[in-house]
Amino acid sequence: MSVDQTTLLDRDIAPIFKTVERRTIAFFHDQLELVAEKIDRSLHHEDKFKLREITAIVGVGSAQGLYIAFSYDLPLVAAMTRKYTAELTIAPDEEELYMRETALDVVNVIIGNCTADLARQREVIALSPPVLALGARTMQGRPKTAVAVLSLSFPEGALDIAFVGPKLFFDEHLNYTGENI
Repeated sequence: MSVDQTTLLDRDIAPIFKTVERRTIAFFHDQLELVAEKIDRSLHHEDKFKLREITAIVGVGSAQGLYIAFSYDLPLVAAMTRKYTAELTIAPDEEELYMRETALDVVNVIIGNCTADLARQREVIALSPPVLALGARTMQGRPKTAVAVLSLSFPEGALDIAFVGPKLFFDEHLNYTGENI
């Protein structure tokens, strides 16, 4: 890969990681009153990534292309739904539907706000509608796929935000290294 391509990759994807992290933490704090007790960042070199019980996936179109998966523990989604729908009366047989819709809507709001932030930085970002994966166990990438993960641990459960894209050039702390393959 040429230096121009690695510079393009860094310019296109690195701001998305930073913006999603900042917006997610702020949304959970401000809108859901959920504060992360622990934040971890990791890079998965293997082609598979283990998912939690409910996963909402959105395609984010930068020049390189990226999928972002918000993978939730079930108790966290239940807590989010209680806070998100506090002013609604929900029948017991509708709770599961509202949990799924909350998982999708939270991702849609966060990533939508990220695209607005990135547009102000002159980064043009296209966004696909989020889709939900229920009961999925793993996300399988291709050999040239990398998965960078932001893990947020709340008292109510955990959220992994997996950024799945082309082979990224990040170190174990998700800093861009600029190294060629």
